[in-house]
Amino acid sequence: MKRSYVLYTTLCAVVVGVILCYVFVFSDEEIQRQVASTFEKIDIQTSHQTASLPPVEAAQDDEDIDTTDALEQISQIDEVYYSDTIGAYLVLTEQAEFFEVSGNGTRVNSVLQLENSGKQRLDDFIGMRMVEEDLVYAVTANGTLVTIEREEGRWVERPRKQIKGLVSEDRIFGLGYDRESKRLFMMNRLADTPDLELLYIEEREIEPETPADDKSSEASTDADTNTPKTEESSEDTTTENVSTNDDASSETAVAEEETPDNEQDVPKEAVEEKEPETEWMLDSRQALSADGMSASIQQKFERFEGVGLVERQGRIYVLDSEELVLYTVNPEESTINGQMVTPRVYDSTGMFLQDNEIFAIVHPEVFDLDAFVSVD
Repeated sequence: MKRSYVLYTTLCAVVVGVILCYVFVFSDEEIQRQVASTFEKIDIQTSHQTASLPPVEAAQDDEDIDTTDALEQISQIDEVYYSDTIGAYLVLTEQAEFFEVSGNGTRVNSVLQLENSGKQRLDDFIGMRMVEEDLVYAVTANGTLVTIEREEGRWVERPRKQIKGLVSEDRIFGLGYDRESKRLFMMNRLADTPDLELLYIEEREIEPETPADDKSSEASTDADTNTPKTEESSEDTTTENVSTNDDASSETAVAEEETPDNEQDVPKEAVEEKEPETEWMLDSRQALSADGMSASIQQKFERFEGVGLVERQGRIYVLDSEELVLYTVNPEESTINGQMVTPRVYDSTGMFLQDNEIFAIVHPEVFDLDAFVSVD
């Protein structure tokens, strides 16, 4: 009797606990969105990890990179980006190679060799950003925007585009993304000045050039030349027009009979519309005020040469590893301030954000998690 009582009491407590947990916890819409987002990230990470490139033994192309000995291939790191969405590191090297490395840093999921020859030879990469789980942008020091997209389990490169509106005095670095305005942004230090600014870059459709004035003038000219000069000429050609119209109507009827039904009934939706061409252009420049800096930081700021660009909780972080200062930018107030960091980040080549923590790249020769040092 006592055992049955204990069993039923336990079951009742479990049921009541589940009901109360759902009512007070999981019924909240924000928590439901967070749970759904977590499961979505798990699905995306699983798809990326299972769709890795085959090893070189199974590939027919001799130039394919062997992904079995993953980390030994990655050297001279140029940029690193950690994606919490896919749970992987994205790496660009000075040899214009793009790697997707597993979150534990032990395996290469995918490799892409970017074209780096001819007139559009790539300059040093200065920033990289994943906008969606299958879309990555990277920018070079000369303002070339490289688009890398995931297609059927493989990363592929799209046509490069030169950012328009930049001037020779611009010294750009870093790359970020404003989701509200859907604009990319970079940082810029004008040459031989202490001025620092945010550059916002917008993608715009290229409007095709249509010479409307020429067409209208041609149409009016044709209409004038086809106007009958005299009434006599119109009367003389009346009989000829009648016979000509009869012949034309008979020919049209024959043509309609010979035309297949499937050609006449082709819907307009079946015709593939060509995607409009786009270009990336400078949309605005936002100057940053350094009035709130202390005298010691202000003195170092005059020799500022930033690396990296990291976004966290509405702020932008930039590192000057030569002067050992971490700068914080508030885009809403257009201000910048700085604080000293430890010497272990000296001579670092970039930064990235992982689990809300900022890391500096201090040993770019090889890909190693020990080469990434926490900044704050």
